[in-house]
Amino acid sequence: MNSDGDVITFGPYRLDRASGRLVCEGVNLPLRPKTFAVLEYLAARPGRLVSQDELLDAVWPGTHVTPSALAGCIREVRRALGDDARSPRFVETAYRRGYRFVALGGASSSVGAPATASTTPRSRDVELARLARWFARAVARLATRAEHARHRHVERHPGGRPPRQSRRPDRRGGKRTAR
Repeated sequence: MNSDGDVITFGPYRLDRASGRLVCEGVNLPLRPKTFAVLEYLAARPGRLVSQDELLDAVWPGTHVTPSALAGCIREVRRALGDDARSPRFVETAYRRGYRFVALGGASSSVGAPATASTTPRSRDVELARLARWFARAVARLATRAEHARHRHVERHPGGRPPRQSRRPDRRGGKRTAR
C-alpha cells in the first residue's frame, strides 16, 4: 500500500482524498460521502484496529448515530472493493470491537475488481461465480428443508397420509371422528 499524502493506493485502487474519489483502473467508483469518509479513515490507519466508537466519532462528530449506520457504510465499502467479510482482503471485522484495514500492497495483487456496471469481463465472471455459489447454497437449503419436512411427515403418519377429519357429525354426540 502506498500513501502519497492525498492519494492512498492499495491493490488496483486509488483513494484520492483531495477529490473524494475511489478509482479502480481509471474507473470512478461512486461512494456516498460518509462511506468514503469511513474508507478514508480506515485506509489512513492500515493494520490498526479502529474501534466502532472511534469511527463513529471521526465520521459523525457530535451526532448520535447507531452502529448500524457504520455497518451499512462498511457493507458499501466492501461492495465497492469486491471484498468479502468472511475472507477479507481490505476491511477486516473484529467482532464487537471494530474494523481493521488489511489491504494487500501493490497493484500486482490478485484482487478482483468491484462489481459495478462498468467492470472488466473477469470481474463479471467472478461476480457471476459468486452469485452461482449463492444460488446453489440457497437451492441446497431448500432441498434440505423439504427433505426434513418429508421425514417429519412420515414419522408422524407412518401409514402415509394423516387421518382426515369427517365433516359429518357423529350420531352419538356431534363430534368429528377420523375415518
